[in-house]
Amino acid sequence: MKKRILTCLMAVSLLVSLLAVPVGAASVTKFSDVSDSYTATAIETLRLMGVLDGYGDGTFRPDTVLNRAQFCKMAVYAMDGSGELGRYSTVTIFPDVKPSHWASAYINMASRKGIISGFADGKFKPGQTVTAGQAVTILMRGLGYKDENMGGVWPQSYMAEAQTNGLLKSTGITSAYAGLTRAQAAKLFMNLFEAKHGKGDVLFSYSVGKDEVYLTAVDGGKGTMTAGGTEYDMAHPVTSTSLIGSKGKVVTNSEGEILTFLPVTGSGGVSNAAVIIGNGNAGSTLGALAGSSSYNVYKNGTPASVGDLKRYDVATYSAATNSIIVSDTRVSVYYEDCSPSPSNPSTITVLNGMKLNVLPTAVDSLSKLKPGKQIVLLLTADGQVAGAEDANSGNVQGNAMAYVDGSGNVQMICGGSLLTVGTASDYAGQVVSLSSSKNGSQDVKLNLGKISGGAGGELNVPERTLGGRKLTDNAFIFDGGKQIGLGELGQSVINESRVTYARTNWAGQVDLVVLNGSVTGDTVYGRAKVVTDRDDTTGKETQYITIETKDHTYKSIKSGNNVSSGAWVAVRFNKGETGFTSFATMTRLGNVPASAWVGKTAVTYGSRTYEVPSNVQCYNADTDTWMTDLDAARDYGGTMNLYVYDGIVRAVEVKG
Repeated sequence: MKKRILTCLMAVSLLVSLLAVPVGAASVTKFSDVSDSYTATAIETLRLMGVLDGYGDGTFRPDTVLNRAQFCKMAVYAMDGSGELGRYSTVTIFPDVKPSHWASAYINMASRKGIISGFADGKFKPGQTVTAGQAVTILMRGLGYKDENMGGVWPQSYMAEAQTNGLLKSTGITSAYAGLTRAQAAKLFMNLFEAKHGKGDVLFSYSVGKDEVYLTAVDGGKGTMTAGGTEYDMAHPVTSTSLIGSKGKVVTNSEGEILTFLPVTGSGGVSNAAVIIGNGNAGSTLGALAGSSSYNVYKNGTPASVGDLKRYDVATYSAATNSIIVSDTRVSVYYEDCSPSPSNPSTITVLNGMKLNVLPTAVDSLSKLKPGKQIVLLLTADGQVAGAEDANSGNVQGNAMAYVDGSGNVQMICGGSLLTVGTASDYAGQVVSLSSSKNGSQDVKLNLGKISGGAGGELNVPERTLGGRKLTDNAFIFDGGKQIGLGELGQSVINESRVTYARTNWAGQVDLVVLNGSVTGDTVYGRAKVVTDRDDTTGKETQYITIETKDHTYKSIKSGNNVSSGAWVAVRFNKGETGFTSFATMTRLGNVPASAWVGKTAVTYGSRTYEVPSNVQCYNADTDTWMTDLDAARDYGGTMNLYVYDGIVRAVEVKG
């Protein structure tokens, strides 16, 4: 039996021009409701694999959303699972997916392979719309990314990594919570070939040819496909002639069967006609880009109008969502290197070794700026170079900002997404300005500068406001060095003292909020150890207190505070750490059951919900040792006590 491998849609080189169908290639116009050539090609490549087809009326319905069962089937095909389906067809893993369900084998297999999971109530909900975040998570797991290594909060952690590894490139996906369309699914699978693998086992199996060849024949009856003078057996014989005449690459499985053919049509579908907004009529420019006067506009992931666009903004077009995607990210960098040549660069090396794709719109401007200069790059929403200017010309200034997470990863905020560009542990948990430079013979360095101030006021979670300002739908929320979802905050109102920084966008809305996680001001949260000295002559007793935290032990301090060893306290020290300026015992929530947890970042106890920062300190009372993180504490079992100060859980204590 032939090995069935249904993998992805389309491998596309980062080094070729965009949406330019090669001379002699056949145009792809199979479906009446798909006019964009890139989308049409992606769909046809998927069809060649036998994964997805159109409807009997000649339409593909690219904007129709998929449900969880449908996407699960596609994912199983992608991980070479069709030959194993029989063993999963008679079992029941989820109560709402009986063996009689059409997708039961696919769902059960995907569950056993560890790429999908159900909901908190144990159900899978196969008919429910699959969100972009769910779909991306499934594919990322198939690429070897593990939940325990992702960090952050789902689905933001997976979406951020998918943006970095190339899976989200030019899909038109602007929200993790929106339903995934058929066209977007096609592009996600397409990007699998280019996406960087994780450190775990990769479940996808394929081989992409090194050479670009022409597809000359497809014989569904015979089950063969001919490309580059070689005849291949098809893993899934279908009849399709739309791609005959196209130049591209062959994708084969481990048995040498051809899975699909990947035409050279672009770099992820970002329009070749990406434009840089000037001083003229942006409306007519965008109309030409979209091919019509009817489209949606998103600037940095937020709905906008043509009037909101400014000079040097970069616009691209997403056919899948009929949207103009605008980014205003400009980064000042030292021009380190390029490939293949300064006169015609397809990639550029900046930011201390990072390679960025150069769009055709940037080739002319970059050809006038040789390596060794300080330049300003104009970036698309997915981090590609759409234009460049001499940094010394005075025409445009860099405005790039980044967030440094708890692990020290510098994540540039680019068009409403995050792009990891380096590390800087000294700035962990901070928002920084970002550029790069080189002085003389010194190495290229990232220039980071802490940004302070910004918008002020309390964060109202239900109303999605900060200080009365509206939060954007895609606002970044960082707490204690990790990205979280707004809904993950356990409190309805977050005190202004916890807001380290908040940024307002071009529309006066808040698009980024940084919270100070586990500490407020100079307060230290830890375990008290008490030693009492007694003067035998006078009988006077003096109490000394040491405060222990996960990362630091504060020396013994003479104190008159009444506290016992092992008590959890919140204290502030004087300038020389020779005494306390404030001292309080934290409130204990005893014997907290697993059912009290609301996700991973909140607990309901009594009539209140308490926020639990992702970096909360955790202590094992059995071993008298600090634990690595909250997940380890929750996995330990036994009794769990939480210690609260100012309405926030500051410490977790477990005991068997």
